[in-house]
Amino acid sequence: MYNKLFEEGSIGKVTFKNRLVMSPMGCGLANLDGTPSEDMIAYYEARAIGGAGLIIPEITRINDVNGAGLMRQLSVTKDRHIEPLSRLAEAVHKHGSRIFIQLHHPGRETVSALLGGQPVVAPSAIPCKLLNQETRALTTEEVKQLIRQFIDGAVRVQKAGCDGVELHAAHGYLLHQFLSPYTNKREDEYGGSFENRLRMIVEIIEGIRKECGPDFPIGVRLSIEEFLDKTGVTEDYIHVQDGVKIAMALEQTGIDFIDPSCGLYETGMTCVEPISFPQGWRHDLLLAVKSHVSIPVIGVSVIREPAAAEKFLEDGVVDFISMGRTWNADPEWGKKVQEGREKELRKCISCLRCFESLNEYNAAGLPPECALNPTFARERKYGNLVRDTKGHRAVVVGGGPAGMCAAQTLALRGVKVTLIDRQNDLGGTVNLAKMPPLKERMQWVADYYGNEFDRLGVEVQLNTEANAENIMACKPDAVILATGSVSIVPEKLPGVKGKNVYTVEAVLSGKAALKGKKVAVIGAGLTGLETAEYLCEEGNQVTIIDMLDKPAPNANHTNVADVCGRLAKSGVKYMLGHSLKEIKDDHVVLENLENHEETEAAAEAVVLSLGFRPDQSLVSELEAKGVEVELIGSAIKDGTIAPAVRTGYETGRKLFSDNQKPASFRVPMEDIPNFGKISLMDNQEGLYISYLTDPAAIAKILPPPLKPFSMPVVTLSVCHVNNPTFADDYYEAILGVYATYGKTLGLYTMGLVLGGPGAEMAVQCGRDNGSIPKKLGAEFVIRRNGDTVTAGVTRRGTQLVDITMKLGEYNSPLTAALYQFPAAGKQTFGGGFYYHFDREPDENGVSHFMNGALLMNQCEYNYQSWEPGIVTLDLKSSIDDPWAELPINTIIGGAYSKNSLLVHKLNLVEKLDAEEVIPYLLSGRYDRTAFMETGRV
Repeated sequence: MYNKLFEEGSIGKVTFKNRLVMSPMGCGLANLDGTPSEDMIAYYEARAIGGAGLIIPEITRINDVNGAGLMRQLSVTKDRHIEPLSRLAEAVHKHGSRIFIQLHHPGRETVSALLGGQPVVAPSAIPCKLLNQETRALTTEEVKQLIRQFIDGAVRVQKAGCDGVELHAAHGYLLHQFLSPYTNKREDEYGGSFENRLRMIVEIIEGIRKECGPDFPIGVRLSIEEFLDKTGVTEDYIHVQDGVKIAMALEQTGIDFIDPSCGLYETGMTCVEPISFPQGWRHDLLLAVKSHVSIPVIGVSVIREPAAAEKFLEDGVVDFISMGRTWNADPEWGKKVQEGREKELRKCISCLRCFESLNEYNAAGLPPECALNPTFARERKYGNLVRDTKGHRAVVVGGGPAGMCAAQTLALRGVKVTLIDRQNDLGGTVNLAKMPPLKERMQWVADYYGNEFDRLGVEVQLNTEANAENIMACKPDAVILATGSVSIVPEKLPGVKGKNVYTVEAVLSGKAALKGKKVAVIGAGLTGLETAEYLCEEGNQVTIIDMLDKPAPNANHTNVADVCGRLAKSGVKYMLGHSLKEIKDDHVVLENLENHEETEAAAEAVVLSLGFRPDQSLVSELEAKGVEVELIGSAIKDGTIAPAVRTGYETGRKLFSDNQKPASFRVPMEDIPNFGKISLMDNQEGLYISYLTDPAAIAKILPPPLKPFSMPVVTLSVCHVNNPTFADDYYEAILGVYATYGKTLGLYTMGLVLGGPGAEMAVQCGRDNGSIPKKLGAEFVIRRNGDTVTAGVTRRGTQLVDITMKLGEYNSPLTAALYQFPAAGKQTFGGGFYYHFDREPDENGVSHFMNGALLMNQCEYNYQSWEPGIVTLDLKSSIDDPWAELPINTIIGGAYSKNSLLVHKLNLVEKLDAEEVIPYLLSGRYDRTAFMETGRV
């Protein structure tokens, strides 16, 4: 099949593997310096792999001063662009495809913001009626400079190893502006007569031929019809006969191909067509050119299906089939067709989301998006799907675009998927969206996924209302809710529950069956406009009512203009700037928002198009069953197909994946409950020692309201925490004293120093989250040689701790009682006291210690071993760590232990005056450098 599509072709002396061309479209992926990014190279390489014989990338700048058409746009203005462009060419060439570069200057069809605020330039000082930018005429000398820049750009393209160039003289850009009498009112050599209007592009072609030689292909993209009569223009412009004449004249200059197009920004829907334009609508325009030139013709004409493309070739309408958005929606279009997989094509529905998002995201430097293909312009970001090898099962509830994409993505990864939907057919809201006139192509969305489900083995249960029972009967490991949204109905509005009130769903599904009635559509968004058109087709008289002052201001202006043009022919009335107050049997009561006067509009039926709210009704019930639940699409936020498909793809891509979470400065809300949730010092090993000190020392440094224990016991531990829950492994040395709060006994930590890889995280979860004084920067040595264990702790040049322990027995039997008689397999409990405070500035910028509090935790020890030992111990102080301030009067004893410590909770004991206790707390947390005493080693 489709033999013509896949036969070799040639332009000049360059041959192509087939007749499929990817036409130039802005993709917003170039670097700001005009070089192709790695993302752009991946984008075009995917289309080369997918079967495009010739790729013509986006508009490529030849002038940096007034020639910018996009913020992120390819450029050939400097020699440094040659090498990066060669990498793009190489990526395309290695898959047997060719690449031509389209040289471009926007003229008046750009915005001053891209030019640093200066006026845009044009042949004459006539602003574009769409963009309305301050416009100045180019001087003759500037025109000559631009001619040279086009030529120099072509030379760089050739040096980069690209296969040819195309001059953009279409869609109202600069070269087109010179060709058209509508925009060229010049009186110098580049304006006036037909020959003069052609002079600029002719001199560019002659210059490129001279510099690049006879074998380097040169072509022109040309608008052969401007359609300006459709906008009320009565002055002269390019009609099809003029366009053919220009094409014939350009052939005489020696160009190698012609790429006919039509329109300019002021007739933009003929350049980038909305869904109402049929496949092949440019047939006669293309044939008019083809019939009058002998060079190859490349033509675009909203081609979406291979049969239409093949017919154009068979009938001699064009020599090469050029497609743009078709390749966006399915980068493998050519490969699938050639391999007989036509049913697998994801066909563009001409929704214009790519074009709309290019404009929307351009200022932010982001790439556009496709409503159907979530990986469009993100090929490198997403990469290949990761195969699920664990036999997971998933249930997707909802057969709209989000649910269908999620189900397909999971199935492509090898997950066993069941999709449940209450409707008779796949598609969800697509089944409504296809009902207005000229939107039948929306059915392609459901057709594509239906074939994919057959191919991938997705179980589809239609006519089935999903509930917790039938979902769980599928034994899913996860459930994706693509339950969409439901119409917003203002329940308190008088008359809203009347029998003459309908939702958009009721109308477009045919349930309302409104015919020959006076209908008020409440809501002038794009959905309301399209619903109104459907009602007009059914013979109704429609009035559209909205509080806004113009229809669908947030929708794509081309789509809005397209629908509104047909509504005007149907006699639709608008009452904008009005709010709905009440619905009666035969009319609606409205308020004029400008003068607040009440008015009425006749209405036998009222259709509410007030938007939608997410349907999340199954979430809590499923979560109670213990199954993982993910929301996607309009079940999160009502929106269009594009965000629905993207959330479906991204959820299907990440579910059951072992990929590490991406790092982010914003923590997901669902992660926050896990912050510091469990404080388990698992598998810690080291020395535990106690001694008696001077009671006066404890009394001096113990903060109120704590009191010294009757015995002046100091404890010291030096251990390696191998598997903490909140950090990598780390070492810690803890110095504490026994204290009481009322009748409660606990350990108060005076100093705690840390070292090792996880020390920094251990500090954060302790000092900032647990009110535990901790310091970094300690160096630890713990060695065991038979029955002898030694340990040393050094920080900031001072060895604070020096321990030797001979294992076998305690210094004193009191040790066992003090530690609650530990032994392997035994569990003990204890508590600790900690202080909290904050340092906050007041309105004058003076900081104060505030929010003082005494806290207490409960600790659980589980021992794997406990080996008593005879201890010798030496403590020293530094100016930062005054550990020897608790002198050793006599050692009680110690042990070498392996254990796990679990902190159950940290409770508030008493709120305190922070200023009163702060003198006792700072040394445990901060070095003297915090007191402006710097410069020491």
